Amino acid sequence: MNLWELVCSAILSLRTHKLRVFLTMIGIIIGISSVVVILSVGEGLKAQVNQSTEDTGANTFTVNFEPSDLDSTTAAAAFSYRDFQDLKNIDGVDQVSKSSNGLEGLTGVIENAAFFNKQTYLTVNGYDKNPGIISGRSITKEDNDFKHYVVILTKDHAKALFGDNVNEGIGKGIKIKDEYFEVVGIGNGGSGLLSMEYDYVPKFAKDLLENDTEISSIDVKAKQGFNSDSVFKKVKKELGILHPDVKGSYTKGDPKAVSKAFEKIISGITTFIAVVSGISLFVGGIGVMNIMYVSVTERRREIGIRRAIGAKPASILWQFLIESIFITGMGGILGISAGYLLSLILGNFLPFKPLITIGILIGSSSTSIIVGIIFGIIPAYKAAKLDPIKAIYR
Repeated sequence: MNLWELVCSAILSLRTHKLRVFLTMIGIIIGISSVVVILSVGEGLKAQVNQSTEDTGANTFTVNFEPSDLDSTTAAAAFSYRDFQDLKNIDGVDQVSKSSNGLEGLTGVIENAAFFNKQTYLTVNGYDKNPGIISGRSITKEDNDFKHYVVILTKDHAKALFGDNVNEGIGKGIKIKDEYFEVVGIGNGGSGLLSMEYDYVPKFAKDLLENDTEISSIDVKAKQGFNSDSVFKKVKKELGILHPDVKGSYTKGDPKAVSKAFEKIISGITTFIAVVSGISLFVGGIGVMNIMYVSVTERRREIGIRRAIGAKPASILWQFLIESIFITGMGGILGISAGYLLSLILGNFLPFKPLITIGILIGSSSTSIIVGIIFGIIPAYKAAKLDPIKAIYR
């Protein structure tokens, strides 16, 4: 029998037991779909991390400080917020900001707030999204652009300063770090790291509230047409003048280094989870092997007759092996389809979109075929080695 005849024979054989074949496919479908979903989520997360650093542009670089000793205090004093304006005056510098290292917005600044004789500690963060306003208004872009000292308090902090009727605090001024902030809103506090609630101020105000010791590195964006290496040399020289007492050296870093490290971590975690989820493929493969053994037992007489009229053992082996590959291959196609749909649904609940790549599709398809070969070869080999006489008369 040629290959085409073997394929047609395998399809006809499988069609006679449709329900049994489908039930055998379920393990493969579940295994492939779960792997596709996990890998697509991992790829989507990596794409999100890449996108978050891509906007920095090719002309953005990070300035780090390497102390000559292990004195962390000296290292922390290597930068200050006052440096930002001085560095912006350098020819070729477009923007200067504190490096977020991918953790911007996860932590807040703890500051004492006072309203006459009442005090409380606030966890202040820069306003970037609606924290759920209970009363008053949100912080606007104009508040940040025109340097309006305004604040949105959490309900608990408003109670600590103004009593149970928190609405009375709207329009009042509270003192935070020697500055008076107008309370423009009462909010739910949003949701931060470890479900921490934040009080919100404009971004410029948060930068002022932060201590210089919290700056571990800065990001510098060079103007269009300027070489980042030459701009860094000027920035390095200026920082040396601004901080003559620090012991160490300023170095140029890659702003995407952190995202690359995150990518490696995400890839490792994704691969590990995918391998664990792939255990269901092993279970599905056992099911395929079991059903192929049953098929061989049921068709012993057919195998014996075919061998008696001249069929070679290789033809018998390939027929059963093709049947096994068909079962896992079809299961793989259905699994990929199910994984794709689940990824689309999951994307509605995640802050990023899962991404299914060609590599995932090819890998999943290849895996399903390999499972069919591995778990189908032993039953197929057993069928090929049957003695024709014993197979016919048993």
